[in-house]
Amino acid sequence: MTLLTLMAADVHAPPATTRIHSCLLGDLEIHDTNVLHFPGGMLGFPETRRFALLRGAREGLFWLQSLEYPALAFVLVDPFRVEANYSFDVPPSQIAELGKANPEDIGVLCVVTLPENRDQQPTVNLQGPLIINFGTRCAKQIVSQEGDYSVRCPVDLSRLVA
Repeated sequence: MTLLTLMAADVHAPPATTRIHSCLLGDLEIHDTNVLHFPGGMLGFPETRRFALLRGAREGLFWLQSLEYPALAFVLVDPFRVEANYSFDVPPSQIAELGKANPEDIGVLCVVTLPENRDQQPTVNLQGPLIINFGTRCAKQIVSQEGDYSVRCPVDLSRLVA
């Protein structure tokens, strides 16, 4: 099951919506099914707990827009499109914190850091992915103590793996 499928709203009932303003993306109408709750906040932003997960302009890219702070938005990428053999062990206790889940309800996305200058390359944090339970709409960022991936892995967003 793809992340886009997991994000799809229930086809039997129209989802409720909320209007928000994003300093970066403008005025948005967010379907409640796209709202994620981070019980512990995002790393570095513990007070920010509600975000909207929005599809980006390119397959495999997403926006994570804070519902509490209009200026706070992250670019996310599907790590399997960056690194085809990406793997990451998540302790079952960490997934349990996100509520009861079927394996197909769990999604993984990684935060992209955009460079200050156009001549520099964006990087992606493959060491600290976001784990999302699309069944409960709860998420958290996990940091691996394993040294397999970097927090600043260079990525060419125009050439994501299909």
